[in-house]
Amino acid sequence: LCDLIHMAFACDLTQSASLQFTMFHPWLNMYPLVGLQSDLHGLSHGKGGSTYSGNTKVAMGIAWHMKHFGYLLQKFKDTPEGNGKMIDNVAAVMLFEAGHGYSPEDGLAFSAHSSENMAVLIAGRAGGLKAGQHVRATGKHPGHVVQTALKAVGSPDASFGEVSGTIPALL
Repeated sequence: LCDLIHMAFACDLTQSASLQFTMFHPWLNMYPLVGLQSDLHGLSHGKGGSTYSGNTKVAMGIAWHMKHFGYLLQKFKDTPEGNGKMIDNVAAVMLFEAGHGYSPEDGLAFSAHSSENMAVLIAGRAGGLKAGQHVRATGKHPGHVVQTALKAVGSPDASFGEVSGTIPALL
């Protein structure tokens, strides 16, 4: 699918794509990656054992997803486009189901379904996106990263329900 998305962009068949590698609760057997009969969702809830062991196994599952995202980004980086590379005109976002922190939905101080401490990656240089930085966006929602990417590619300001706005440090 990464190759198909890259080719569709290269052939100018589309300017937008969405790729969902898996759902976080997909019943995708993580055994080949982590040595446990579990899906990634189960691992995030401690099926991997102790906190250290469980977090390591979740990280291994996330690394598998990141490997494929990185593959797609490398294809964009290697493809000439105009006076630069395709990556210069792309805004790609990678995010997961949740982070770890307070969950207002269930009141838990440490929830595997929190939008706090959630890692969200944005790649590309479309619309002036700043590359190669880590931004700690305290008080922001992961949806703000998606809205920032949409703004970078020229989409009008929008909101996702109660979440609206961008993260200026990314632009």
